[in-house]
Amino acid sequence: MWKVIYNILVNAVLPLFIILSIFKKKLRKNLHERLFNTTGVNPLKNAIWIHAASIGEAIIAESLINFLKKYKKGLNGDFLITTNTFYARDMLLKKFSNSLCVSSLPLDLTFTIDHFIDGSTFKAFIIIETEIWPNLIWTAKKRSIPVIIVNGRISDKTFPIYQRFTFFLRHVLSCIDIVLAQSEEHRKRYISIGMDPDRVITTGNIKYYRETPLMNVSTEKKDTITFGSVKEKELEAIYSVIKRLKDTIPHLKIYIAPRELHLTDSMEEELKKHYRIQRYSVMKKEDGDRQTGPESAEIVIVDTTGDLLDIYEKSGVAFVGGSLAPYGGQNILEPLFFATPVIFGPFIENFREIADMVLKKKAGIMVKNHEDLYEKIKYLLENKEMAREMGERGRDIIKLHRGYMEKTVEKICKIIERGHE
Repeated sequence: MWKVIYNILVNAVLPLFIILSIFKKKLRKNLHERLFNTTGVNPLKNAIWIHAASIGEAIIAESLINFLKKYKKGLNGDFLITTNTFYARDMLLKKFSNSLCVSSLPLDLTFTIDHFIDGSTFKAFIIIETEIWPNLIWTAKKRSIPVIIVNGRISDKTFPIYQRFTFFLRHVLSCIDIVLAQSEEHRKRYISIGMDPDRVITTGNIKYYRETPLMNVSTEKKDTITFGSVKEKELEAIYSVIKRLKDTIPHLKIYIAPRELHLTDSMEEELKKHYRIQRYSVMKKEDGDRQTGPESAEIVIVDTTGDLLDIYEKSGVAFVGGSLAPYGGQNILEPLFFATPVIFGPFIENFREIADMVLKKKAGIMVKNHEDLYEKIKYLLENKEMAREMGERGRDIIKLHRGYMEKTVEKICKIIERGHE
């Protein structure tokens, strides 16, 4: 009954979604692919299908695939990654080139899903964090494809909504083989919305896992500050901080990376009034593999995806955005892979447990507002030994939690092996 009701509703909403997509560029850009794409042209055989909704989940998917390829050769074969956003899709295409299939996720309609996977076979469907698409999960179950949620979390914002629909969600969650939750709190949340307690276990947060960066221990830190993953409502505050920093430390090199690339034009228009600006894409083209950029550029606007980690690596201090305004925060772990001290704002709900750990270990600083942000950046730039010690404590956090990835992959392998049996 619930399947019938759900499908009546989603099919009724489809025309409205298509009309909305005509006027929304972000939706329009991959609408055709989400409606009509198929793997049947080049069928995948016994592939592992991983769904990564956006950039953050795509980075986790990249790490997961690299780990599986390197350490679990018995699982080698085809991989398929689906995403909700073209930003994430383009980043993954760049990372993996033609070595695996990357596509937009089909809309949650039975005909689009069947068309998408017809002709292909899968040994697992892995959802990164939380994307509960009923028809997708029901279809996987119908085709005997094990469904696994990895790094499972339910945010503070969506948790109350899910609780109101527990009567429906339990019918969807019953088709999920296992949830590998990133913390005990998130495990309890899954259980409270209808997941079988025996099929939810805590394996830890695999956002902590990066292999390659931990090898780069000798990168020289310079008078460089990176404002990463900045959101629109934070820009005025960031501009104010940049002005005060440049007045105080004129030689300071600044990188600013918006979370959404469409902001780069307005950022360039504003910042070029006062400073010498360069786009990161132009800088990379001119300098090849060098990441330092021309000396004439005071501020570099990062207008590419997938390059922020390289920039954090050479930064003396990093501010991670989405946290000065009520967005819920972004991944504050990324600078820590390079012993770069991290600063973030008070709106960090989506990463609260990580933030608590970073603060407890004194590996980063939470600021109250843009005034506080300026003071803390200035302090760390002027006290390099303190910044170095803070960065090293950040790396210690990363090292302590590298085992989460191995534990997660072991559980995935067991589910796949059980499916074969």
